[in-house]
Amino acid sequence: MENSFNTLKSASMADISIKGDAFFGYANNGSMNADNVDTNRVRLQVTGKSGGTTVNAQLRTTGTNSDAGSAYFDILSMSTKIGDINVKAGDFYGTVGLGARSATREKDNALSLSTKVGDIKVGMFTHNGSAASGSSSTNVSAAGKIGGAAVKVIHNPSSDWTDVSLKGTFNGILVAAELWDDGSDTDNDTTLIHVGGKAGDFKWDVAQLKNDTVTASNHRFAPLGSMLVGTGARGGTSTAVANTSDFTKITGVAVSTKVVGNTVKAIYTKNTLGADDKVTGTELILTRDVSGAKLTANLAKLSGHDTVANNGTNKGIRFDVKF
Repeated sequence: MENSFNTLKSASMADISIKGDAFFGYANNGSMNADNVDTNRVRLQVTGKSGGTTVNAQLRTTGTNSDAGSAYFDILSMSTKIGDINVKAGDFYGTVGLGARSATREKDNALSLSTKVGDIKVGMFTHNGSAASGSSSTNVSAAGKIGGAAVKVIHNPSSDWTDVSLKGTFNGILVAAELWDDGSDTDNDTTLIHVGGKAGDFKWDVAQLKNDTVTASNHRFAPLGSMLVGTGARGGTSTAVANTSDFTKITGVAVSTKVVGNTVKAIYTKNTLGADDKVTGTELILTRDVSGAKLTANLAKLSGHDTVANNGTNKGIRFDVKF
């Protein structure tokens, strides 16, 4: 009887998986008039499968030293296939292109449809269908490969914007580029160019992001893996002082290498904050695997800001773990 019970229990759990991640961070910020900040986030995702249908539910908890925090489901979605059409519906995250203009934003009451037409994947995405803004949230897309590069075009006919992105590796060199073209305003475009590779034991990356003007907030994109730009990147970056949408230009280089079991990365950027505030960013980031988790320590300094008090050094440390 005991063996029969164990067999039944294993069968009932066979199509359910549980996984998650968490981070705990602390920062001492000398710039942007900030003080000590400690943050945390824990996510627990339950995935259930029945045949070709998958259901995802993700519980998210967050908190800071000035906020008691909250717990809520940020993903509640179902994915299935109807004939040749892939269907995903519910609340989930979505990114446009490489994320230079819109990175990993929460999408409520969303619907995604896609299928293959030859070698081209075509799709439609919409969200906020029950809200007044739903009429401008529908995108159509086409994606495929050209000369070894992944190319994707997304168009929103109502808001009249088009995003074109390209990413591929050629002779060991990574090339990525994105253009967000606002058809209703010629002075509201965003471009990103990123090139990277290896030289001996060193990994290098060069990137430039341009906004025609300071845009709607994009706080989850961190160019070159910056911990100085992107307050919402990695679930929250306490040492970040601004977002890509606060700049009209970011140009930088990053170099990283392994040193005694650590990865050491240096980033230097020359930027234009707002329309004409010329600033520079200097960062040193150290990461190390520790007992199944990852430890990150960093120094991030903004220089040249019009407000002298904002030209401070931010110091941070955080632990990340996946389970």
